[in-house]
Amino acid sequence: MASLQKPPKLKKRRRMPIVGAVMTSFPYFVDVDDTGTTLERMMEEHNIRHLPVQENGKVVGIVSERDLHHHFKRAASTSVKDKVLAREIMIPDPYIVPFHAPLHEVVFEMARRRIGSVLVQRQGKLAGILSAMDVCRILGEYLESMFPGGKRGGDSAA
Repeated sequence: MASLQKPPKLKKRRRMPIVGAVMTSFPYFVDVDDTGTTLERMMEEHNIRHLPVQENGKVVGIVSERDLHHHFKRAASTSVKDKVLAREIMIPDPYIVPFHAPLHEVVFEMARRRIGSVLVQRQGKLAGILSAMDVCRILGEYLESMFPGGKRGGDSAA
């Protein structure tokens, strides 16, 4: 598996960015029959919180760190974790978008669905993930570009 790549910084643009320009490249995935131990180890090793689940090369679900630890405690024994399979805890039919999807549409849909990540495909293959953390980073970069130096003040949001 390739290493997790840091997404590129959002450049100043006049057009809406596409998801593929700001996603985190995501070469990691698990198989439907991988155990909870495998999922937890992958999440820890790669510092990620979501794993796509594939069956015969097709994305069929996603497991979040929250889903995983809802089924067993972090401190559970390996024998307990090995009894849980990805297929049993995955969220089936995850939200998947094409690489060229407009970023604002995807972010609005994430909020509407109340989900923390979106899988991105390019030419039918898993290409990356857009997580709530990526969206926060993008928002921070946008705000920084709009308000250089981080000066405070202005209208209160409260």
